[in-house]
Amino acid sequence: MLQKNYFKFMHIYMLLSPFTAMGGAFSSEPWREVTKGYQDNLDFVKSYKPRKPQVKRLRILVHGPIGAGKSSFINSVESALRDRIAVPAQTDATSGSSFTQQYTAHEIRKDDQSCYSFIFNDIMGLEEKTNKGVNVDDLKLALKGHVSDGYTFNPEVQLKANDKYYNSSPTLEDRVHVLVSVVPAGSVSILSDGVVKKMREVRMAASEMGIPQLAILTKVDEAFPEVKQNMDKVYKNRNLKEQVDKFSVLLGLSPNCIFLVRNYHEEIHTNEDMNALILSAVKQMICFGDDFVNKQLPYCPFVAMGGKQSKAAPAAEPLIEEWRKIQWSQKKEVLQCVKDYKPLNEEVKQLRVLLYGSVGSGKSSFINSVESALRGTVSRRAFADANSHKSCTIKHRTYKINREGKGTFYPFVFTDIMGIEGSKTQGVRVEDVKLDMKGHIKDGYKFHPYSEISEDDQYYNKSPTLEDKVHVLVCVIDGKTSNILNDESERKMRQIRLAARDLGIPVLAVLTKIDEACPEVRSDVKNVYKSKYIKELMDKMSVGLGFPLNCIFPVKNYNLEIERNDDIDSLILSALKHIINSGENFVNQPTT
Repeated sequence: MLQKNYFKFMHIYMLLSPFTAMGGAFSSEPWREVTKGYQDNLDFVKSYKPRKPQVKRLRILVHGPIGAGKSSFINSVESALRDRIAVPAQTDATSGSSFTQQYTAHEIRKDDQSCYSFIFNDIMGLEEKTNKGVNVDDLKLALKGHVSDGYTFNPEVQLKANDKYYNSSPTLEDRVHVLVSVVPAGSVSILSDGVVKKMREVRMAASEMGIPQLAILTKVDEAFPEVKQNMDKVYKNRNLKEQVDKFSVLLGLSPNCIFLVRNYHEEIHTNEDMNALILSAVKQMICFGDDFVNKQLPYCPFVAMGGKQSKAAPAAEPLIEEWRKIQWSQKKEVLQCVKDYKPLNEEVKQLRVLLYGSVGSGKSSFINSVESALRGTVSRRAFADANSHKSCTIKHRTYKINREGKGTFYPFVFTDIMGIEGSKTQGVRVEDVKLDMKGHIKDGYKFHPYSEISEDDQYYNKSPTLEDKVHVLVCVIDGKTSNILNDESERKMRQIRLAARDLGIPVLAVLTKIDEACPEVRSDVKNVYKSKYIKELMDKMSVGLGFPLNCIFPVKNYNLEIERNDDIDSLILSALKHIINSGENFVNQPTT
């Protein structure tokens, strides 16, 4: 509710103040370039043919709340390709309920004899209530290719296997190859909780199937009128950038998978700037879809976040090539980079890194492991209990790490707090974490699950300095149990992440216990970025908690080892380097 109220306020504020105190609504440079590649994108889309012989046409499924502009987007794609206004997909701009009732495939004709090598599937819109709008279970069946064209959606009843529109033996071509979420840019901040929950459930299902996902923010001209006459400046608009960032957090999509468009609705002629936005998005859909149909990824049967059980990691062979490159042989260089670090901002003598996560996720062990990697000997200073089901850390405690010289420390500290639990009356309170991020909690404060710290408490810091505040927030997730986070734990984690975003604090995630999660990594930690299973876990974290994939770092903490290991150190130092870089950027950003 706090998130929703904040977003509503910001939306109203931005509508009333389109030219912000940051120097107007437009930046001098675009944060994404699309217009320069317009002709290349058009030529690419027109000439595209799937590489996979079994697939004649890519299938792109568009979904989103009612009135989002799904059908209008399909029309706009055809208009951009044919260079004249087209309206094959029927729309209703004034309806308060979903206009699309049937599962409909829209093909776009090149000429009288041929069509483009991709089709769009349009469906009934999502609505707040469980008995309104498209049934989420029907959407999941559509992703798998079980729903045939012409099926009329029933919000209260799922498509049955004995229905004539149920495809019992879908081919690869019948399945969805790209999932596209469509949401009006002006509605990002005020999407109802019910709709967001449904969209995330669909996104999780697609992620389990390996289906790539993108998002389209439509009606950019209605949300922010200043872009209506400046469609070539859409990606210079600061307000729209903020909406992209907010939607990234809400749905867990990376910002580079979110595209801004203005659909054709009142125009009678096409516009090159509008076409450039549309074709930039379509090209990315095609690239993602083509990559998907050419991959041979085995099904990995484990439950998504919020599920009730977790199956063991599959005993699959490691991937041939790393899906993320890490310089294993350059550990000394990365270590030296960390050792040489000093904050540029003279107000800050040490970066403050706050760790949060579920009970037993490995927060204290991660602190020990960082110290072990830096000092060259296995450390056990932060107390950790691998067998406890209750939080081992109950007090607010900050850890400094000694340098080689006596009495000197590294210019960064780690703050450890009580763990998050799946009950409203257990674990650290979200309000305490928010106050901690603002610098209001002093070391030694004992957390109370039933009440947050009061302003008259001796451990309450009434006047925090920049150095007292948190500069980087790190979410620590247990790779062995990440699939079975309950709804309450996930809700708390997302609340904390959203609060950090509101404060401008960078947020990263560390996936621990990867050796316990995956047999290939247990046998050789260098297999971490070759493991399909670890990649799947990271995808789940991205969807479930809203972290971009490049902000998630798998590590193995020191737990059984009594001697330091260079490969374990390399993963830890890689994460630490990015934590430091993020914190350094934060403390040096201009204050407004």
